[in-house]
Amino acid sequence: MNPYIINKNLDIPLYIQLRDNIEHAIKEGDLSPGDKLPAVAHIAKEVGVTQATVRRALKDLKDMGHTLCHVGRGTFVQDASTVQRKEIDAPDSCAGFPVSPPERLPRGGSSLENAAWQLRMGVSKALGDIMSLADKPGIIHLARGTSDPALLPETFLEEVVSETLAGKPAALIESTPPAGLFELRQAVAEHFSLQNIEVGPEQVLITNGSLQAVTLVAQALRESKPAIIVETPCFKGIPDTFSAMGHWVETVGRDAQGPRVDQLSRLGARSPALMYLCPYAQNPTGTSLSTERYAELADWAAHTGATILADELFRDLCYDEPQVPSLMKALGPERVIAVGSLSKTVMTGLRVGWLISTAERVNRIIRYKRLMDISSSSFAQGMALTILKSGRYTRHTQYMRAVYRKRMAAMLKALERNMPKEVHWSKPDGGFSMLLELPKGYSSIALFLSAVERGVSFLPGPFFDIDQRFVNCIRLSCAWHADDRIKEGIELLAGAVDELLQRPPGDLGLSGLGSFQ
Repeated sequence: MNPYIINKNLDIPLYIQLRDNIEHAIKEGDLSPGDKLPAVAHIAKEVGVTQATVRRALKDLKDMGHTLCHVGRGTFVQDASTVQRKEIDAPDSCAGFPVSPPERLPRGGSSLENAAWQLRMGVSKALGDIMSLADKPGIIHLARGTSDPALLPETFLEEVVSETLAGKPAALIESTPPAGLFELRQAVAEHFSLQNIEVGPEQVLITNGSLQAVTLVAQALRESKPAIIVETPCFKGIPDTFSAMGHWVETVGRDAQGPRVDQLSRLGARSPALMYLCPYAQNPTGTSLSTERYAELADWAAHTGATILADELFRDLCYDEPQVPSLMKALGPERVIAVGSLSKTVMTGLRVGWLISTAERVNRIIRYKRLMDISSSSFAQGMALTILKSGRYTRHTQYMRAVYRKRMAAMLKALERNMPKEVHWSKPDGGFSMLLELPKGYSSIALFLSAVERGVSFLPGPFFDIDQRFVNCIRLSCAWHADDRIKEGIELLAGAVDELLQRPPGDLGLSGLGSFQ
């Protein structure tokens, strides 16, 4: 492979692609000790980048011990057996995370990984285009993952804005520090501490929703490149975010109790790792981490030195008190990053989230937050502070839990009454999502096309896996409609399922996508 070919469409810095390609060529023997690399100007012209980009890549290779630079003579490949490879800028680039030995990790620059990445992203776009078919009047939306705006009290927004402006309006005119409004960081820390886990405001970073918190973590890990593990099925924005930041994402299956810890053994050789999971009312299954799985996961993380990225977005929407506390209780903030948001519990458009970990890790990630957007909206932060401090958050989440419990019960009853016996579904512990499973070989894509014609929509299973598996699964949501419309939607969906099951699996030619699961 020509080491001087890069892909400018990737979200991986050009100098890193060039550096990693040359390093790969050296390791594979395509470049041998003593070989002279082309001049900087020549490489820049061939690759189509600036000379500064080439110099940055060559500097990293020199610092890593792969090359020697002789003034007036050029850059030469060094015998790798005589030097020990060094990480580049390790203290800053890993942002407080454990660093894996580089030889255990995919470097993100190989042609196979790039091809797989392009395939993943290409299929994702095609699936997204399909969903536009549901944008028509009268459709019953069992697909939407946001709450019905009508569930917010009529004067809620007006009252919150009024109280926020009556407080310290002058302080909300200017930008806050990158870490966020101190009073809000304090309020988030106090709310998190209700789980009997003491954290201070210095351990909290305010973000534009929980997804930005995950993106900041992914960005902070671009240089150290630990193994990234994501439970599946899950909200696909998570693996997509890590992929967009140049990481290769591994997946482990999730069952009703949580991520399959037994499947993590095949990844043990690449530890330490960072693992993402949603412990409470997980999207799309609606199930929560069991006590047994909690202990197994904590033991695995402690044994391997892994860091857990816990998305606690739906914790306050659990119908009953969760069986387990935050994993930070078992592992401490050194091994856990917890993220959350007001988006699902209060208002999607508020876009106020947070990241909680050690003060050191937060301080390291702050520099990426500063580069990304300087700081989150001052006024939105002020509103979030008002919501938390006034007691509105507690009252509203109690109300939303009752609403979703009632709607989910109506959905479960309608499924029991209408669905064929071959169809199965998850039993949610909270939130508004559940995963329904068709018999193996039947396509949720084919079902979606039929269901939309009947007047009901859902999200096909491939939306919840970076490799587009779970083709025979669908996600149903009770977030958008009241009981009567949910029942009507399930009846329409059951009719489409009945029709689908009358044919042999794959008869419509759409079941091949992801059938390798």
